[in-house]
Amino acid sequence: MERELKLLTTYNCAKCKQVKQALKLAGVNYIECPADDKSGIDLVVKYRVMTAPTLFIPEADDEYICITNFDEIMDYINDMF
Repeated sequence: MERELKLLTTYNCAKCKQVKQALKLAGVNYIECPADDKSGIDLVVKYRVMTAPTLFIPEADDEYICITNFDEIMDYINDMF
């Protein structure tokens, strides 16, 4: 089974909303992980990220590549989908 992208978000984050909209328009399935929820906290601790939005791209062995820069996230979405 293919793993989905994960998106770390925070409440009332304008850039998070833009990324979610871009993923939706591209038809991309992803898992939203709010930073104040267990799923988000687990990602923050494991990958030591402190920025939202952060896009987690599945890699081998249950690991993820993290993109924390908003412009790079948008470029990734536009280039890959």
